[in-house]
Amino acid sequence: MAKKSILKRLEAQKQEKKNAAVVSGIEQVIVNKQPDEQNRDTGAHRIMADIARPDIEPEGQIIRVDINLVYAEEQVRPEEDFEEEVIDGMADTFATIGMLTPPRCYPRDRRGYQIWLGETRVRTARKRGDTHIDIYVGKPPRERKERIIGQLIENLQQSGLKPLATAKSFYELKHQFNMTGEQIAKTMGKPTSFVSKHLRLIDAPENVTALLRDKVTSDIDLAYTLIQLNEKSPEDAEKLIAAARVSGISRAQVKAVLDEVKNKSKGDISHAKSKTQNKKNSKPLDRNSSAETWQVVVEIDGQQGIVMTDRAPEEEGYVWVKLEIGDISVEASEVRVRGMRALK
Repeated sequence: MAKKSILKRLEAQKQEKKNAAVVSGIEQVIVNKQPDEQNRDTGAHRIMADIARPDIEPEGQIIRVDINLVYAEEQVRPEEDFEEEVIDGMADTFATIGMLTPPRCYPRDRRGYQIWLGETRVRTARKRGDTHIDIYVGKPPRERKERIIGQLIENLQQSGLKPLATAKSFYELKHQFNMTGEQIAKTMGKPTSFVSKHLRLIDAPENVTALLRDKVTSDIDLAYTLIQLNEKSPEDAEKLIAAARVSGISRAQVKAVLDEVKNKSKGDISHAKSKTQNKKNSKPLDRNSSAETWQVVVEIDGQQGIVMTDRAPEEEGYVWVKLEIGDISVEASEVRVRGMRALK
């Protein structure tokens, strides 16, 4: 009986091989055949497809596919930041020399090939009317953090990324994945101040972020200087913001107004101190008389500055540093103490 049973099983296996032979190819099975929801385990179908697909489209391979099979989800660049003039310019480049680097996509799923890097290139090809596109099918990112970092690096280093979108992604890396500003900067290949200025946009005044959102400006330094001006003189900041929408403003204009406000503030403080000292008939302090006569000199991104001890930190672990280019809030771990100097 046992022998007979074995013979039956062998016969059944032979029959299964004959049935499989009528299928033209495994690619057609994966792409075209949908699982029978009633009679077939959809989970098993998915596992079979995942096992079989690398034989057709191994990771690390450039393939040519129907452009309708390429789709995008969860990009760091929001929809409103894709500019038609940029896409038009890329279309001209494609017509002249072609696409130098193919978009990078995940291995194929039920929907098609999800874009990891290069959505602008895909949009350009679509606008040109291309029906097929070369893509690089690579190993997908292991986690959301890796996906965000990869997209940020490509966008910041190649085609640029708008400040608000950059700020949002930096904020996510910092608060969801516990990366410090210095770690983000090193990963992106950018100065620490670049990260700090973008993070400052998260809680910036609405009138400043509106300039960026409405594409009146994309200059992060101009926006950051406006934020500083708004803290000291909201009226002056509002005047410049209104002017920006009418005729445009430069970074130098904003910095000049900020310097003027700061100098005026310093003059008021010096005058008040002078009056107090006259009342007390006190003598000027020498270098050994009080810690108030000393300043902490620090360095950040190759620039020297002074720690501002008269300004409350934005959050725990941060300090304000006065640089020649303006005041900046940074993590204390990102500054290097260079020494002390007497207050002049």
